[in-house]
Amino acid sequence: MRVYITGGTGLVGSNVIRLMRLRDDIEIIASQYGPEPEWDYDYQLDPLDLSDTEACRNTIITHKPDVVIHCAAILDQVFMYEKREISWKMTVDSNLAFAHACAEVGARYVFVSSDWVFDGQEPLVTEDSPPHPVNFYGIMKTVSERDIMGVPNLSYGIGRLAGVYGLNYSNPSLLRKDNGMGFDFINYVIDQLSNNRVAEIWTGPKVNEVAHGTLASDGADMLLRVANYDGNGIFHCWGSEAISRLQLAHHLADLFDVNHALIAPVPTDPKVLDAHRHVSIPFRIVTSIEKTAKRLGRQALGVQDALHDFKKQWDAFYAPTR
Repeated sequence: MRVYITGGTGLVGSNVIRLMRLRDDIEIIASQYGPEPEWDYDYQLDPLDLSDTEACRNTIITHKPDVVIHCAAILDQVFMYEKREISWKMTVDSNLAFAHACAEVGARYVFVSSDWVFDGQEPLVTEDSPPHPVNFYGIMKTVSERDIMGVPNLSYGIGRLAGVYGLNYSNPSLLRKDNGMGFDFINYVIDQLSNNRVAEIWTGPKVNEVAHGTLASDGADMLLRVANYDGNGIFHCWGSEAISRLQLAHHLADLFDVNHALIAPVPTDPKVLDAHRHVSIPFRIVTSIEKTAKRLGRQALGVQDALHDFKKQWDAFYAPTR
């Protein structure tokens, strides 16, 4: 099987590639934008600018993959707000180009979407709930989902992820250890607590306070299941349990055996609030994964199991340098 993956040097994409490399029946082609992977790679790199929709189409026509997994995404909310035209080209237009090209060559198309297609106001949302995004990122993901559904003769799966955390195996130097408004703050928390420093947990405003945090390696497994699923639709590939940011920080303190007293709930940094003054963030998103679990044969991990897997990955990854 030949698989074309975008965003292979990112958090999600690197974990998808890592799982695929464990199999000897998959030929991997990864789009490249920016630096080459830092690990020793044994797959083909394909330089690609997502703002060039003709190039996006042509690369799929040329390589004729069996599956395309589109993980690449812009995550900088301020950039998206200020650079809407280029963000739209790189997100919405590239997605449609990939989808049409996949239909043309008969490839299955897996598009990685987000829980931020929802506004966080409903007590519970399912795979069939109507989207209601509150920011430009959510709007682009919603439009992309609908565009995919309208492409004739396309085999597709829309795999939504939420609050992704974990290790970037392709480019470890890109691993963020900064505070954040979503669940990408986990590496920051571990780094602070492990070095006996205070870990500030922003509690609002402008934070995604409750979500189904997703371990990147587990989400990657779910996306590969979507790729192998015989049927179209939306799949909730995120963690099976919702949790708050503060609860998650305390779970991390337990797991890494560090001082809980160093966890400090504080209002969101005023400089961050000012930079995001025009950007709305969903506060609480709680979802159902029942339909996805039934179709894919499993549900993503719960909070404790995912965190235990993450600690094993963290220890294995950093042990050689200690």
